[in-house]
Amino acid sequence: MSKVRILVVADDITGAAEVAGVAHEAGCRVRFTTSWEGLAEAEESEVTVLATDTRSMPQSEARQCAQAVVDTLRQGQYRYTHLFKKTDSVLRGWVADELAPFAELGYDKVLLMPANPSKGRTIEQGEYRINGTPLHETVFRTDPEFPVRTSSVEALVGAESHCVTPQTTTLEQGISIGEAATRADYARYMAHFGDGKTLLAGAADHFQALLNHLGFGGRPTERFAGYGNRRTLIVLGSTVRHNLAEEPFFSRNRVAISPMPDAVFAGGEAEEWITNSLAAAREGDSLLLRIPQAVAVDGNRARHLRRVMAETVEALIHTLQPQEVVIEGGATAFALIERLGWRELGVSNQIAPGVVRLHYPPKGVYLTFKPGSYPWGDCFI
Repeated sequence: MSKVRILVVADDITGAAEVAGVAHEAGCRVRFTTSWEGLAEAEESEVTVLATDTRSMPQSEARQCAQAVVDTLRQGQYRYTHLFKKTDSVLRGWVADELAPFAELGYDKVLLMPANPSKGRTIEQGEYRINGTPLHETVFRTDPEFPVRTSSVEALVGAESHCVTPQTTTLEQGISIGEAATRADYARYMAHFGDGKTLLAGAADHFQALLNHLGFGGRPTERFAGYGNRRTLIVLGSTVRHNLAEEPFFSRNRVAISPMPDAVFAGGEAEEWITNSLAAAREGDSLLLRIPQAVAVDGNRARHLRRVMAETVEALIHTLQPQEVVIEGGATAFALIERLGWRELGVSNQIAPGVVRLHYPPKGVYLTFKPGSYPWGDCFI
């Protein structure tokens, strides 16, 4: 088992945290980094997770970033037995553009499996469904940067992609999209394609199946005691609409709420919002930042929002010095980590599937990352 070394390259930081949490729960030694330049550094991790932000980049920049990672791997100083390209489970982003450079590392076959049956996300007969509803009829149809207009996975991926079934034993060249309705379907694929000779890509259930195939088992999970007795900064940076602030946790634990002002939402800077947020957080209080405005399909607006949100959160961290920072939304989380220069994080807890608590030892701060479309689990009880 010690000879197995898995490299995961994720297109956003919440997806990276998700697979890091899966690996942590499976008993793996996990390294979590946002720096591909440091991949060659000596370390003993069985799983290295590299978080990029390519999903939030323009298409040409995303491919250039993927190529830069590939060029680093070509130098051969970082050794791995298995490569896994983490993609968005509903295929947002530049999936085919990013897979192409990684395939050049010696893979002529690619198995892309974005389905997450454990979360009701399935692919059958070429169609993606979430709990039985066609993908293009779900909340993802209004994603501000990658609105989903079809449930056909071949149309979503493009690039000469084609679907295969769990009964498939050989793959053609190009991108094979594995259909899956159950976790057992994943085990069937791994029996034929989990030997490290095929480029594996897709969602967390696919990565879990790889770990199972390689023999990694679970370990006792350290139960998270909750945020109630710790000063916490909660950041709702995604565009998902929910009534989280109405949970009893927030009134019971004196969580102040600071909504983004209309002027900031419309394109203004964050100074006044930072001042108002600091005033809202009385001594000892936790604080919730949220975007109350409806976010239309607009990539420029999305980029502005994550920039000012990251700027605001950075200022609040330095002033309030919270013990916990909870961030919903991968683009916001990555923008913040880049501003802070926190390149290496340790994995502490998987609070719920996809909701992962990490830590930055030099500052003693814990960070919980959550994809916008995933449930919170027992975070706020």
